[in-house]
Amino acid sequence: MVKKIIFFLAWLGILALSLTGINFVLFPDKYIFSLPVLTRLSIFELKMIVLSVSFIYLFLVLYRFITLFERKKEYEKVTENGIVKISNTTINNYVLDLLKKDSEISNIKVSSERKGKKFYIYVKFQILAQLNVTDKISAVQNSVKEELNNNIGIEVKEVVVNISGIATQQASNTGVN
Repeated sequence: MVKKIIFFLAWLGILALSLTGINFVLFPDKYIFSLPVLTRLSIFELKMIVLSVSFIYLFLVLYRFITLFERKKEYEKVTENGIVKISNTTINNYVLDLLKKDSEISNIKVSSERKGKKFYIYVKFQILAQLNVTDKISAVQNSVKEELNNNIGIEVKEVVVNISGIATQQASNTGVN
């Protein structure tokens, strides 16, 4: 956390430097630079150097802010042998296979998204009418969280379950709803 704060302050410093440099070029009478090294350069050369460095800093800050809020497509797990990338499709298929083992739920649809370092899993399915729905939803949520954390190493922040319908015992056996 301390690294992130220091990094943020460094980028704020770069932003301030770039804005100061651009201000120096546009309004030269507002700042007085009287260093001996700067007296050997003409005013035009000095302005071009400051303007170039300032625009480079400004583009670096803008690039960093844009990439800071960019969503990563894959989950990355660092191991001793390198980086393992796991796509959302792989995670969705894993959760789908996990839920297909349960005979009390059917018509399963799974999607997921990544926000920061956390994953959110969205599950939609039909459930049998004879079950206690709230207990079953809680069991599915806990099962998905535990399986992904234990087997793949992905920390799931939340599992959102939507019930698309309640099926009877006959309908789930015959496939007709």
